[in-house]
Amino acid sequence: MKTHPIAVVMTLLVAGACQPPDVPDVGMPQEAIWQPTALTGDGMELPDARDIIRRMTEFMGNNDDLWFEALVTYEAVQEDGQKITFDLLQQMAIRQPDRLFWVTLRDDGSMNSAWFDRGDFTLLREPANVWGQVTLSPSIPEAVESLVYEYDLDVPFADMLMADGSELWLGEEVTSVDYVGEAWVDGHWTDHVAIRMPGADIEFWVRHGAEPFPSRLNIIYTEEEGQPRYSAHFRNWGTTLPEGSLPAFVPPPDSEELEVVAVYD
Repeated sequence: MKTHPIAVVMTLLVAGACQPPDVPDVGMPQEAIWQPTALTGDGMELPDARDIIRRMTEFMGNNDDLWFEALVTYEAVQEDGQKITFDLLQQMAIRQPDRLFWVTLRDDGSMNSAWFDRGDFTLLREPANVWGQVTLSPSIPEAVESLVYEYDLDVPFADMLMADGSELWLGEEVTSVDYVGEAWVDGHWTDHVAIRMPGADIEFWVRHGAEPFPSRLNIIYTEEEGQPRYSAHFRNWGTTLPEGSLPAFVPPPDSEELEVVAVYD
């Protein structure tokens, strides 16, 4: 998820080309995706929206291993007010307390791959075939905070990695948490919840059942010019990491190492 105001970062020059690293290919099941199962009868008491968000954040926080893939669309407001839309495909593997790996594939064909291993952070940019390394705190929240606020790096879903989920979505800054209804998303019934806080209108679609992962996330940045929208469509959530999803970094052939310098002190 985009944390604002955050630009894209760790400026590594674009030049050259190399083959992208192997990315686990976990296909989506196709059966029943567009055929909702029957719900129980009407007249049931509506669930509490805060309980749904709390259940989601506690479930995710209680699992040391998390894996997911997200199709992301975001808007960039131009000087003339027009909104331009961009797409990303992001994959992330998390092993608490000190390992991360993610890949961001952009709709222009460029790709960032990032490794965080017990304090050692590496970023590879392709097709530039350049990479850089820096040593950070061995803690995921502290390391991500440094990447965002010192190195100005666009870390996928950074605010979720930096903060306690309940505090983030249910804390003092939140002005309302409302239950919208049930919705069928990619083969799962979900609870649709709307959250408001200064600067952002947020929606979650949280799966029913024993694994309350978010299926979708939508944010409108209400205090930014043009109120741009960010949306993430999650798929392939899991609490067991696929084989190869936490690879070791190996410099690609003919790649160039660049010095990594903090943008802000």
